[in-house]
Order: sequence, then structure tokens, then C-alpha cells
Amino acid sequence: MATIKRVNHTGISVADMERSLGFYRDLLGMELIFDSDLDNVERLNAVVGMDNARGRVSWLRAGDTMIELWQWDHPEGRPLPDDYRPADRGVTHFALEVDDVDELYQQIVAAGYPANSEPLDLGLHKTTYVRGPDGEIIEILEDRATDEWLAQLTEETRKQRAAR
Repeated sequence: MATIKRVNHTGISVADMERSLGFYRDLLGMELIFDSDLDNVERLNAVVGMDNARGRVSWLRAGDTMIELWQWDHPEGRPLPDDYRPADRGVTHFALEVDDVDELYQQIVAAGYPANSEPLDLGLHKTTYVRGPDGEIIEILEDRATDEWLAQLTEETRKQRAAR
């Protein structure tokens, strides 16, 4: 059986690549490592399941993971609904671990992007959810969880479920 080594990247479809690069590269400080235009590449069409796929792709790196931004020129994508929430089905958010969640939160809000709340201490994390340029939900957090702590909390939850 094949072994998953790690999550390599998260893909985000964007309406305006330059605007999104302004957010992810310039505001969040991610490193742009690849930027390319693709026009009706037969193998890409097969992989993404779209005919005559055309667009621009940019990869941005943070530590050992990446964000892959796609601006599709064909076919034209649909925007997220205005009331898109973490409870909706499918991929609902991705999380960026930071060394100072309060500082990055201030930068994001000062740049005009909305947040659900100021960063709050939830024990395992100090965290908040913000919205990116296309309404995508991004969690920024200071991670405090250890494998031991997570295992302990999981076992406590299993016992509570069994008692119900």
C-alpha cells in the first residue's frame, strides 16, 4: 500500500491572480516559486476534467507546504456563495501556522480583509478565521498541540461517546 508522506499543497481558484498574489505573496509573505500560463494542455485537461482548460497557475511556498493559485480563463469559474461557511460541504478552509497570530491578524484587517473575530485562545491553538480575496476561508493560528495532548483529548472523547 502506498504511504502518504505529507500534504503537498492546497489549490485555490481565484478571480484575479494579481490581486491574489498581492494577498498571499505581498501581505502574507509567501514565496512565489512558480508562475506559468497554460493553454489547452491535453494531459492537464484530462487531470482536471475540463476541456480546453486555459489559465495561469502560481505556486507559493511557506515552509514545507505550498498554496497553488489558479486563475482559469476557460472555463470560467463560479464564485463562492456570499454565505459560504465552514459548515458547508467540501473543503471549507486551510490553515496557516504562524509565529504571531495577533500581528498577522492586524496586518490582514488593516489591509481591508474581513475576519470572524480577533485571535482567540482555544487551548490547542490561538486562532482566527479570515477571508481571502475571493472569499476563501483561511485559518491563521499559533499551534500548541502536541501528539500526546491530542491523543489524551481523543481518548477522553471516546470515553464520553461510549458513555452516551
